[in-house]
Amino acid sequence: MIPKYMIAKITNEKEAQKFICDLYFDDNLYHFASPANEIVSFKTGKPAFSEIECQLLDERVKEVFEHIEDPFTLCLALVDPKALA
Repeated sequence: MIPKYMIAKITNEKEAQKFICDLYFDDNLYHFASPANEIVSFKTGKPAFSEIECQLLDERVKEVFEHIEDPFTLCLALVDPKALA
């Protein structure tokens, strides 16, 4: 089943932030400079996302950049809060 956060369109900054947090807490956060179809699971060595998930994620990431100038700061804050200190 595809998570809601992959399906729901992002229309504002708060939704963009929630999308990033949802990815993080689902252990699916990845570097947005890469398309989702290039992401490989460290655990399995296989693609991390299905074809439809990749399409949805690429759409959502594009929307994130429409509402947050630098989403990488939030990603880093989640992954390594000390890096921003």
